Amino acid sequence: MNKYNTEDYFSVLNKNTGRKIVDCGDENDALLMISFDPANRTYSRNKFLMGPVFDIEMPKILPTTNIFVSNVREYAPHQEQLPQIKLPDRQQEPFRP
Repeated sequence: MNKYNTEDYFSVLNKNTGRKIVDCGDENDALLMISFDPANRTYSRNKFLMGPVFDIEMPKILPTTNIFVSNVREYAPHQEQLPQIKLPDRQQEPFRP
């Protein structure tokens, strides 16, 4: 196996069905694969088209210019609780569904 060229790759195809057998990074590797069955195999050169590349820069520290500290605490409004009604001692019965 030779060093790959990142711009081209080679597809070894079956002549009868047109199905791809293997992709190779070097033309010599594709020719080697064809030599196993030269009557039924062929190859094609393909260009690798690279998609767009985005450079993303992450800040090394968080920005501290927009941090505000407030001592004012906001609470949700207090909800009124229903009165608890309890039976006198020894008159309570367990709940049985």
